Amino acid sequence: MLLIPAENRISKQNPPILTVLIILANIIAFFALQTNDNDIFYQGIEYYLEKDMLELERDALEDYSLEERGELYDALRNPNVPEEYLVQSVLLDQKFAQYITSRTDYSVEWRNKREELESILNEASIFKYAFFPSDPSIFTAFTHMFMHGDISHLIGNMIFLFLFGYNLELLMGRTKMFTTYILSGLVAVTFFAITTDDKFVPLVGASGAIAGLMGGFAAWYGLKSIRYFYWVFVIFNYVRLPAALVLFYWLAKELVQDSMSSDNVAYMAHFGGLVGGAICVWLLKLIKLNPKAATAQGTSEFIDIPVKDDTAERIDEHYRKALEATQSLNFEQAKTHFYAILRDQPYNKDVLSRLYNLEKASPETSRYASLCADIMQSSVYNDSLAPLAEQCLNDLKHNGVGFKPIPAKTLLDFARKQVRHKKTEPIKPIISLLVQHYHDLDKLPDLLLHFAFAAGQNGDWQGKQKVLGFVSQKYPDTFAGQEAKKALQES
Repeated sequence: MLLIPAENRISKQNPPILTVLIILANIIAFFALQTNDNDIFYQGIEYYLEKDMLELERDALEDYSLEERGELYDALRNPNVPEEYLVQSVLLDQKFAQYITSRTDYSVEWRNKREELESILNEASIFKYAFFPSDPSIFTAFTHMFMHGDISHLIGNMIFLFLFGYNLELLMGRTKMFTTYILSGLVAVTFFAITTDDKFVPLVGASGAIAGLMGGFAAWYGLKSIRYFYWVFVIFNYVRLPAALVLFYWLAKELVQDSMSSDNVAYMAHFGGLVGGAICVWLLKLIKLNPKAATAQGTSEFIDIPVKDDTAERIDEHYRKALEATQSLNFEQAKTHFYAILRDQPYNKDVLSRLYNLEKASPETSRYASLCADIMQSSVYNDSLAPLAEQCLNDLKHNGVGFKPIPAKTLLDFARKQVRHKKTEPIKPIISLLVQHYHDLDKLPDLLLHFAFAAGQNGDWQGKQKVLGFVSQKYPDTFAGQEAKKALQES
C-alpha cells in the first residue's frame, strides 16, 4: 500500500528551494557521471574477450563459483551459454575480482592484463561513487546518495524526494531539513553495511536519505492524525492516520520485504534511513522547544512552522499573546495577533477557526466578509478547511448579509468544489446570486451544467430540468448550452 502525505500545500512564501536543488543535484549527477557507464562496461567486455581472459581465468572462476555462485557455475558448464553473459557476470562481481587477484598462481602477463582491465572498469561511476561494504569509505558514504541504477530508479526516488522534501523544508526549515537528509543517508548506509550478507554488493541511490525524510515527517507530527493519500491496487482515497502509526507501518514493511524478497533492493538501508530520520527530527524538535513554544503547541491543533526559525518564534509569540487577549476578553487585540500569524501562515486551520469565531460576532463588517472569502477560497485547494468553509456558508445564509460581499470568483470556485462532491442543496443561494448578478462569468455555464447533473443524482429531478432549461436558453452557443439541450432531449 502506498501512503503519501497530503496535509500541507507548497508555500508561496517559502517555496521548496532546497528540495528542488537536491533533486537537480541528483539529476545532474546521473546524466553527467553515469551516462558513460554502459560504454565503459562494453569496452571492458571487449578487452576481456579480446585478450582471452575468460580462458585464462576459467579454472579460478569455476572454483569460485562452485563455492559462492552456483548459478554461475552451471552457466560455465553449459556450452550453450554465450560468452558475453559470462563476461558480464565476471566483470560486475567484485568478490571474484578480489578472489582472483589474491591468487599467486598466475603469470606476470596475466596480471598486467588484469590491471589494464581494472583500470578500464574503474572509470565507471559505480566503482568510483557507489558504497561497497567490502571497501567502505567516508567519500562513497556521501556520494552513493546521488547515484542511481537507471532512469526509472532516479525518477521514482525524485518523486518521493519532492513529496517529503518540501513538507519537511516547510515544517523545519532548510538547514534542519538538509541535516536530516544527509544524516539519514549516513545511517542508511551504516545499516546496509552491517546487515548485508554480501559485502561486495554496492549501494547506490537516494532511497535511504529519502526514507529519512519520511521518518522525519512522521516524527514531526508524532501521534497527531495526518491526512494521507493511499493507493492499494486500483483503490485510492484519502485517510487520516496518526503519523507515528504510519512510521511503524513503513518500518514493518521494510522488514517484511527484506525477509521475503530476493531482489536487489536495499530494504535495510530504507529501514535505517527511517530510523535515522525519525531520531534526527525528534532531537531537533527537543533542541528547538522552549516554554513559550511548548505553550503554543499545547493549545494549537496544527501550526505550520515556516522556514526561518525567527519567524517561528515570532508566530509562537503572536499565538501566545492572542490566547492571553482572548482570555482577557480583549478581542480586538487577539484579532490583531491572529491576523499577524496569517501573514506567514495563511492556511493555518487553528488560527483561521479562532479568528472566525471572533469576527462572526460582527457579520456586517468588511473584515468578516474578507475572512469568509479567504476561508472559502482556501478550502478549494485545502480539504482540511472544508468544515470551516461550510460553517461560513451556513452563517452567510442566515446572518442577513448574504453572499454579496464575497467576490464572484470565490463564490464560483467554491461552488464548483461543492458540486464535485455532489453538495448541491447548500449552494443554491450561491447559484442564484451568480445567475442574477454575474451571468457573464466564463465558467458559469459549465458550473450550472454540472450543478444540474449533480442535483439529478441527488434526486432533485425538477431542479435538474429547470437548470438545464436555463443553460440551454441562456448560453445556446456554448458547449454547456449544447450539452444541456441534448440532456433535455434525451430525457
